[in-house]
Amino acid sequence: MTKQEYMAKLQEKLERFGRELQEEILEDYRQHFAEGENEGKTDGEIIEELGNIEEMIRELSEEDLTEEFTQRAISERAGEEISKAGEEAGREPGDTDLKRSFSYSGFYKAMVLEGKVANVHVERSEDDQIHVEYEAKGVSSQINYEYYQYEEDGVFYAGVKRRKGARDEDDNGEKMVKVTLFGHTIISYGNVGGFNIGGQSITLTVRVPKSVPKLTAKAASGNVNVSGIEMESLEIASASGNVGVGEVVADRLKARAASGNVAVNHAEFISANLDTASGNVKAEMIKGRDLHCGTGSGNVKVDAAVAEYHLGTGSGSIRLKSVGACERIDMGTGSGSIRLEMEGTEGMEATVRSGSGSIHIGWGDEEPQKMKNGTYAYGNSACKVKASTGSGSIRLFGR
Repeated sequence: MTKQEYMAKLQEKLERFGRELQEEILEDYRQHFAEGENEGKTDGEIIEELGNIEEMIRELSEEDLTEEFTQRAISERAGEEISKAGEEAGREPGDTDLKRSFSYSGFYKAMVLEGKVANVHVERSEDDQIHVEYEAKGVSSQINYEYYQYEEDGVFYAGVKRRKGARDEDDNGEKMVKVTLFGHTIISYGNVGGFNIGGQSITLTVRVPKSVPKLTAKAASGNVNVSGIEMESLEIASASGNVGVGEVVADRLKARAASGNVAVNHAEFISANLDTASGNVKAEMIKGRDLHCGTGSGNVKVDAAVAEYHLGTGSGSIRLKSVGACERIDMGTGSGSIRLEMEGTEGMEATVRSGSGSIHIGWGDEEPQKMKNGTYAYGNSACKVKASTGSGSIRLFGR
């Protein structure tokens, strides 16, 4: 096949896509031919490098089809998948679940998982491969959403996106997803908004090998849970779902939610930030150097062995049990109460302030004493404690 024949075939296959995308891809292929010719390569050698046109078109999927092709492709593809799943399970098409499994090899400097409308579960892989399980329950989930994966600059990306042309009444968000050809980005796509549960659900389960040092996992309306992994950096987030972390070791740990709860248990870290706008923050059996927990209106509950604590809430209560030597504790709430229990610290210097609530401090075997706003020293004053509340009570105990 000659260069002219190859390019003519490519242009023919691209006719059903938008003109802007057509020009981008055609120009990219022309440039590849020009570079190859400058290096003295034949048409056949360049075509072999470019690969099969049909395979490239399949990678584009339906994302950049014109509206006419999009609607037809979505209905045909979704109908085939649902019908096939129903036949295999011996059930009606409307009752089927769509399940897909994928495995990937290679070394990646980082992974990014974007569940968007899906629940995301991350676990440790038992081998050196990345394993992904995509499960969509309910017809709407299968028609309106699909799994995607790509690689860029040594980073592995995977997630769930809305199919082109599929919209819900509350669809008002947009997220751009990059795709590469020949090592650089040439297209962007993806319009994903909220997800109406209503019997529908999507779950993305990803098993990560030990070789991956950094992981980011996030969702817009689903829950994100990470367990059993060890890495340098772990960042997880959900806009309206809950975030959970368990049995994790990470140098840097970040977990945040907009309106859901954040829960961490059995975790080790150097620094950790656990935040939510309106949910609760709960951290139990954790160990590290520096811990920051914050919520706008929820409660903060911590059971940990950490050197420095920074805990805050707008209107909720704070409960902290600190075990082992501790250097600094800062706690503040707008209107809730504060309770601190310390074990293993040789002394503290406590600065306390409450707008209208009571303050009680106890050290060693002594009974807690009622105090006024001020600074009080116990033992060797090794741990600096600051506790303040607008109208709640403060109770500090140490031994």
